[in-house]
Amino acid sequence: MKSVDCRGLNCPEPVIRTKQAMAEIPGAELKIIVDNETARDNVLRYARNQGRSAEWAESDGLFSISIGSSNDKDQPSAETGTKDGNHEYPVLFITTNFLGRGSDELGEMLMRNFIYTLTKRDNLPGAIIFMNSGVKLTITKSAALDELLELESRGVKLLVCGTCLDYYQLKEVHKVGQVSNMYDISDLLFASERVITL
Repeated sequence: MKSVDCRGLNCPEPVIRTKQAMAEIPGAELKIIVDNETARDNVLRYARNQGRSAEWAESDGLFSISIGSSNDKDQPSAETGTKDGNHEYPVLFITTNFLGRGSDELGEMLMRNFIYTLTKRDNLPGAIIFMNSGVKLTITKSAALDELLELESRGVKLLVCGTCLDYYQLKEVHKVGQVSNMYDISDLLFASERVITL
């Protein structure tokens, strides 16, 4: 079993090293060592998206992730903003909790109104990515929380930057969307035909 030590590495390096190890020894069992929950979750998600079993155990503040062997060639599973096989939906890339420049108070109100308006549309985005202060829209006290929960229930994929949640110390109050990493986010952006940045 190949072991990959990813202690002290920031997003998305643990996922990148996991991918490299899978490519170097296709189908082999792997052991990935990380030192934080965000990296643990990102590696687990990546391995499972590749069709591999993945389990973890914790000891002395370290997470040991065991990735099962596979007899099949790993197939990348980059997701796009596609909701079905025939239509491409846009991806929204929200990088701030404000909409526009000028008054912060007005910007917050405009962003909330924009997300509310999305819930009234028939043609929804395929995914929404939240980065930097945009992650503040996904927490318990967000004025847009109910609308985002509705969008998620209607099939819109919500990806929330885990590094950004950690930076703003918001991980404990994160409420909606899947905590993600730069690797998955870049995959989605590059695979999508239309990306709208706010």
